[in-house]
Amino acid sequence: MSEYVLLAVCGGLVGLGVAVGVRAFMVPVPALGDALDGLSGRSRPIVAAPETDDWLRLAGRPGRLLISRLARGPVALPAADLELTGQTPEAFLIRKGVLALVGALLLPLVAAILSFGDIRLPFVIPAAGGLALAVGGWFLPNLTLRGEAATARAGLRRALCSYLDLVSLRRDASEGPTQALELAAAVGQGVEFRRIRAALVQARISNLQPWDGLRSLGERTGVRELVDIADIASTAAVDGASIVPTLRARAGSLRIQLLTEDEAAANKQSEKMSAPVALLAMCYLLLFLYPSLVRLSG
Repeated sequence: MSEYVLLAVCGGLVGLGVAVGVRAFMVPVPALGDALDGLSGRSRPIVAAPETDDWLRLAGRPGRLLISRLARGPVALPAADLELTGQTPEAFLIRKGVLALVGALLLPLVAAILSFGDIRLPFVIPAAGGLALAVGGWFLPNLTLRGEAATARAGLRRALCSYLDLVSLRRDASEGPTQALELAAAVGQGVEFRRIRAALVQARISNLQPWDGLRSLGERTGVRELVDIADIASTAAVDGASIVPTLRARAGSLRIQLLTEDEAAANKQSEKMSAPVALLAMCYLLLFLYPSLVRLSG
Protein backbone atom coordinates (compact mmCIF):
# COMPACT_ATOMS: atom_id res chain seq x y z
CA MET A 1 0.00 0.00 0.00
CA SER A 2 1.46 3.31 -1.08
CA GLU A 3 1.91 6.32 1.15
CA TYR A 4 -0.73 8.31 -0.76
CA VAL A 5 -3.36 5.64 -0.14
CA LEU A 6 -2.49 5.59 3.56
CA LEU A 7 -2.74 9.36 3.77
CA ALA A 8 -6.08 9.32 1.93
CA VAL A 9 -7.55 6.66 4.23
CA CYS A 10 -6.31 8.41 7.37
CA GLY A 11 -7.69 11.72 6.14
CA GLY A 12 -11.03 10.08 5.38
CA LEU A 13 -11.24 8.62 8.89
CA VAL A 14 -10.39 11.95 10.49
CA GLY A 15 -12.96 13.68 8.31
CA LEU A 16 -15.58 11.09 9.23
CA GLY A 17 -14.94 11.65 12.92
CA VAL A 18 -15.22 15.42 12.52
CA ALA A 19 -18.44 15.03 10.50
CA VAL A 20 -19.99 12.77 13.14
CA GLY A 21 -19.03 15.22 15.89
CA VAL A 22 -20.46 18.20 14.00
CA ARG A 23 -23.66 16.31 13.14
CA ALA A 24 -24.22 15.50 16.80
CA PHE A 25 -24.57 19.18 17.64
CA MET A 26 -26.52 20.37 14.60
CA VAL A 27 -29.82 22.08 15.31
CA PRO A 28 -32.69 19.76 14.32
CA VAL A 29 -35.06 20.87 11.56
CA PRO A 30 -38.22 22.33 13.15
CA ALA A 31 -41.61 20.83 12.49
CA LEU A 32 -43.65 22.35 9.65
CA GLY A 33 -46.44 23.49 11.97
CA ASP A 34 -44.04 25.31 14.30
CA ALA A 35 -42.25 26.96 11.37
CA LEU A 36 -45.54 28.20 9.85
CA ASP A 37 -46.72 29.49 13.22
CA GLY A 38 -43.44 31.36 13.64
CA LEU A 39 -43.76 32.98 10.22
CA SER A 40 -47.39 33.99 10.79
CA GLY A 41 -46.68 35.44 14.23
CA ARG A 42 -48.82 32.91 16.09
CA SER A 43 -47.48 30.88 18.99
CA ARG A 44 -48.60 27.63 20.50
CA PRO A 45 -49.23 27.22 24.22
CA ILE A 46 -46.90 24.27 24.43
CA VAL A 47 -43.16 24.97 24.27
CA ALA A 48 -42.09 22.13 22.05
CA ALA A 49 -43.00 18.63 21.05
CA PRO A 50 -40.90 15.69 22.25
CA GLU A 51 -37.55 15.79 20.54
CA THR A 52 -37.19 13.61 17.45
CA ASP A 53 -33.46 13.12 17.26
CA ASP A 54 -31.71 11.34 14.40
CA TRP A 55 -29.48 9.47 16.82
CA LEU A 56 -32.56 8.07 18.61
CA ARG A 57 -33.97 6.82 15.32
CA LEU A 58 -30.65 5.21 14.41
CA ALA A 59 -30.45 3.49 17.81
CA GLY A 60 -33.69 1.58 17.17
CA ARG A 61 -36.11 0.31 19.77
CA PRO A 62 -33.59 -1.82 21.76
CA GLY A 63 -31.16 1.07 21.89
CA ARG A 64 -33.87 3.49 23.04
CA LEU A 65 -34.93 1.11 25.80
CA LEU A 66 -31.34 0.74 26.99
CA ILE A 67 -30.76 4.49 26.91
CA SER A 68 -34.03 5.10 28.80
CA ARG A 69 -32.90 2.77 31.57
CA LEU A 70 -29.53 4.50 31.74
CA ALA A 71 -31.25 7.88 31.92
CA ARG A 72 -33.27 6.70 34.92
CA GLY A 73 -30.34 4.82 36.41
CA PRO A 74 -26.89 5.65 37.74
CA VAL A 75 -25.91 8.18 35.06
CA ALA A 76 -26.19 11.71 36.48
CA LEU A 77 -27.83 14.07 34.00
CA PRO A 78 -28.17 17.89 34.14
CA ALA A 79 -31.96 17.86 34.24
CA ALA A 80 -32.35 21.64 34.51
CA ASP A 81 -30.08 22.29 31.52
CA LEU A 82 -31.88 19.66 29.45
CA GLU A 83 -35.23 21.23 30.35
CA LEU A 84 -34.03 24.67 29.28
CA THR A 85 -32.60 23.54 25.94
CA GLY A 86 -35.50 21.21 25.11
CA GLN A 87 -33.34 18.09 24.80
CA THR A 88 -34.41 14.67 25.98
CA PRO A 89 -32.14 12.66 28.31
CA GLU A 90 -32.10 9.79 25.82
CA ALA A 91 -30.83 11.93 22.94
CA PHE A 92 -28.25 13.53 25.22
CA LEU A 93 -26.91 10.15 26.32
CA ILE A 94 -26.73 8.91 22.73
CA ARG A 95 -24.66 11.95 21.75
CA LYS A 96 -22.29 11.28 24.62
CA GLY A 97 -21.99 7.61 23.74
CA VAL A 98 -21.43 8.19 20.02
CA LEU A 99 -18.76 10.82 20.58
CA ALA A 100 -17.02 8.64 23.18
CA LEU A 101 -17.09 5.65 20.79
CA VAL A 102 -15.73 7.69 17.90
CA GLY A 103 -12.96 9.04 20.10
CA ALA A 104 -12.06 5.59 21.40
CA LEU A 105 -11.85 4.00 17.94
CA LEU A 106 -10.25 6.81 15.97
CA LEU A 107 -6.60 6.39 16.95
CA PRO A 108 -6.67 2.54 17.00
CA LEU A 109 -8.11 2.56 13.47
CA VAL A 110 -5.43 4.97 12.29
CA ALA A 111 -2.76 2.80 13.92
CA ALA A 112 -4.18 -0.33 12.27
CA ILE A 113 -4.17 1.30 8.85
CA LEU A 114 -0.64 2.58 9.30
CA SER A 115 0.46 -0.93 10.20
CA PHE A 116 -0.35 -2.07 6.65
CA GLY A 117 2.32 0.34 5.43
CA ASP A 118 4.94 -1.04 7.83
CA ILE A 119 4.51 1.95 10.15
CA ARG A 120 4.30 0.52 13.66
CA LEU A 121 3.12 2.76 16.46
CA PRO A 122 3.75 1.81 20.07
CA PHE A 123 0.73 0.24 21.73
CA VAL A 124 0.67 2.97 24.35
CA ILE A 125 -0.02 5.75 21.81
CA PRO A 126 -3.34 4.44 20.35
CA ALA A 127 -4.45 3.02 23.71
CA ALA A 128 -3.80 6.14 25.77
CA GLY A 129 -4.87 8.47 22.96
CA GLY A 130 -8.09 6.54 22.38
CA LEU A 131 -8.88 6.60 26.09
CA ALA A 132 -8.25 10.34 26.30
CA LEU A 133 -10.40 11.03 23.23
CA ALA A 134 -13.17 8.80 24.60
CA VAL A 135 -13.21 10.69 27.89
CA GLY A 136 -13.19 14.01 26.02
CA GLY A 137 -16.01 12.89 23.73
CA TRP A 138 -18.07 11.77 26.73
CA PHE A 139 -17.79 15.13 28.50
CA LEU A 140 -17.90 17.39 25.42
CA PRO A 141 -21.76 17.40 25.23
CA ASN A 142 -21.86 18.52 28.88
CA LEU A 143 -19.76 21.58 28.10
CA THR A 144 -21.85 22.44 25.06
CA LEU A 145 -25.09 21.92 26.98
CA ARG A 146 -23.86 24.10 29.83
CA GLY A 147 -23.21 27.02 27.48
CA GLU A 148 -26.57 26.63 25.73
CA ALA A 149 -28.38 26.41 29.07
CA ALA A 150 -26.63 29.51 30.39
CA THR A 151 -27.75 31.45 27.30
CA ALA A 152 -31.32 30.17 27.62
CA ARG A 153 -31.40 30.93 31.35
CA ALA A 154 -30.21 34.50 30.75
CA GLY A 155 -32.89 34.95 28.07
CA LEU A 156 -35.56 33.69 30.44
CA ARG A 157 -34.43 36.13 33.12
CA ARG A 158 -34.58 39.01 30.62
CA ALA A 159 -38.09 37.99 29.61
CA LEU A 160 -39.08 37.91 33.27
CA CYS A 161 -38.32 41.63 33.57
CA SER A 162 -40.93 42.42 30.93
CA TYR A 163 -43.31 39.84 32.37
CA LEU A 164 -43.14 41.44 35.81
CA ASP A 165 -43.92 44.85 34.30
CA LEU A 166 -46.91 43.40 32.47
CA VAL A 167 -48.21 41.72 35.61
CA SER A 168 -47.83 45.01 37.49
CA LEU A 169 -49.89 46.83 34.84
CA ARG A 170 -52.57 44.16 35.05
CA ARG A 171 -52.69 44.49 38.80
CA ASP A 172 -52.99 48.27 38.47
CA ALA A 173 -56.11 47.60 36.38
CA SER A 174 -57.64 45.83 39.43
CA GLU A 175 -57.26 42.34 38.00
CA GLY A 176 -56.75 39.37 40.30
CA PRO A 177 -53.40 37.60 40.68
CA THR A 178 -54.51 34.60 38.62
CA GLN A 179 -55.91 36.67 35.77
CA ALA A 180 -52.94 39.05 35.82
CA LEU A 181 -50.42 36.21 35.55
CA GLU A 182 -52.22 34.50 32.67
CA LEU A 183 -53.07 37.61 30.64
CA ALA A 184 -49.56 39.03 31.02
CA ALA A 185 -48.08 35.78 29.71
CA ALA A 186 -50.45 35.86 26.71
CA VAL A 187 -49.17 39.28 25.59
CA GLY A 188 -45.48 38.44 25.14
CA GLN A 189 -43.92 36.56 22.24
CA GLY A 190 -40.84 34.40 22.01
CA VAL A 191 -39.67 31.11 23.41
CA GLU A 192 -39.49 32.41 26.98
CA PHE A 193 -43.10 33.60 27.07
CA ARG A 194 -44.21 30.38 25.41
CA ARG A 195 -42.47 28.48 28.18
CA ILE A 196 -44.27 30.57 30.84
CA ARG A 197 -47.62 30.10 29.09
CA ALA A 198 -47.03 26.35 28.89
CA ALA A 199 -46.36 26.25 32.66
CA LEU A 200 -49.58 28.17 33.37
CA VAL A 201 -51.60 25.95 31.04
CA GLN A 202 -50.16 22.84 32.68
CA ALA A 203 -51.08 24.19 36.11
CA ARG A 204 -54.64 24.86 34.98
CA ILE A 205 -54.96 21.36 33.51
CA SER A 206 -53.63 19.87 36.77
CA ASN A 207 -56.15 21.93 38.78
CA LEU A 208 -53.39 23.95 40.41
CA GLN A 209 -52.88 27.65 40.95
CA PRO A 210 -50.88 29.50 38.27
CA TRP A 211 -48.12 30.42 40.71
CA ASP A 212 -47.65 26.71 41.39
CA GLY A 213 -46.92 26.28 37.68
CA LEU A 214 -44.39 29.10 37.80
CA ARG A 215 -42.77 27.57 40.87
CA SER A 216 -42.53 24.19 39.14
CA LEU A 217 -40.99 25.81 36.05
CA GLY A 218 -38.44 27.65 38.18
CA GLU A 219 -37.45 24.46 39.99
CA ARG A 220 -37.13 22.50 36.74
CA THR A 221 -35.07 25.11 34.93
CA GLY A 222 -33.03 26.39 37.87
CA VAL A 223 -34.32 29.97 37.50
CA ARG A 224 -34.79 31.11 41.08
CA GLU A 225 -36.57 34.32 40.05
CA LEU A 226 -39.61 32.33 38.91
CA VAL A 227 -39.90 30.82 42.38
CA ASP A 228 -39.75 34.31 43.88
CA ILE A 229 -42.56 35.50 41.60
CA ALA A 230 -44.65 32.49 42.60
CA ASP A 231 -44.12 33.28 46.28
CA ILE A 232 -45.13 36.92 45.76
CA ALA A 233 -48.28 35.96 43.83
CA SER A 234 -49.33 33.33 46.37
CA THR A 235 -48.89 35.84 49.20
CA ALA A 236 -51.11 38.34 47.40
CA ALA A 237 -53.79 35.71 46.78
CA VAL A 238 -53.84 34.57 50.42
CA ASP A 239 -53.38 37.85 52.28
CA GLY A 240 -54.82 40.24 49.68
CA ALA A 241 -51.72 42.44 49.89
CA SER A 242 -50.67 44.83 47.15
CA ILE A 243 -47.84 43.26 45.17
CA VAL A 244 -47.36 45.96 42.53
CA PRO A 245 -44.49 47.75 44.35
CA THR A 246 -42.88 44.41 45.14
CA LEU A 247 -43.10 43.23 41.53
CA ARG A 248 -41.66 46.47 40.18
CA ALA A 249 -38.86 46.44 42.72
CA ARG A 250 -38.09 42.81 41.81
CA ALA A 251 -38.02 43.71 38.11
CA GLY A 252 -35.66 46.63 38.81
CA SER A 253 -33.29 44.50 40.88
CA LEU A 254 -33.33 41.80 38.21
CA ARG A 255 -32.43 44.35 35.52
CA ILE A 256 -29.56 45.63 37.64
CA GLN A 257 -28.34 42.05 38.15
CA LEU A 258 -28.49 41.31 34.41
CA LEU A 259 -26.71 44.57 33.61
CA THR A 260 -23.97 43.71 36.10
CA GLU A 261 -23.56 40.26 34.54
CA ASP A 262 -23.38 41.78 31.05
CA GLU A 263 -20.73 44.24 32.18
CA ALA A 264 -18.71 41.43 33.77
CA ALA A 265 -18.96 39.39 30.57
CA ALA A 266 -17.88 42.39 28.50
CA ASN A 267 -14.89 43.03 30.78
CA LYS A 268 -13.93 39.37 30.51
CA GLN A 269 -14.03 39.54 26.73
CA SER A 270 -11.95 42.73 26.82
CA GLU A 271 -9.35 40.99 28.96
CA LYS A 272 -9.22 38.13 26.48
CA MET A 273 -8.61 40.60 23.66
CA SER A 274 -5.80 42.34 25.53
CA ALA A 275 -3.59 39.25 25.53
CA PRO A 276 -3.21 39.01 21.70
CA VAL A 277 -2.60 42.77 21.53
CA ALA A 278 0.14 42.54 24.15
CA LEU A 279 1.72 39.58 22.35
CA LEU A 280 1.65 41.48 19.06
CA ALA A 281 3.28 44.51 20.72
CA MET A 282 5.98 42.27 22.21
CA CYS A 283 6.70 40.70 18.82
CA TYR A 284 6.91 44.15 17.23
CA LEU A 285 9.30 45.27 19.98
CA LEU A 286 11.53 42.23 19.46
CA LEU A 287 11.53 42.83 15.72
CA PHE A 288 12.47 46.45 16.28
CA LEU A 289 15.30 45.60 18.70
CA TYR A 290 16.61 42.61 16.73
CA PRO A 291 19.16 44.57 14.59
CA SER A 292 20.59 46.32 17.63
CA LEU A 293 20.85 43.04 19.56
CA VAL A 294 22.60 41.31 16.64
CA ARG A 295 25.01 44.23 16.30
CA LEU A 296 25.83 44.17 20.02
CA SER A 297 26.27 40.42 20.16
CA GLY A 298 28.41 40.35 16.99
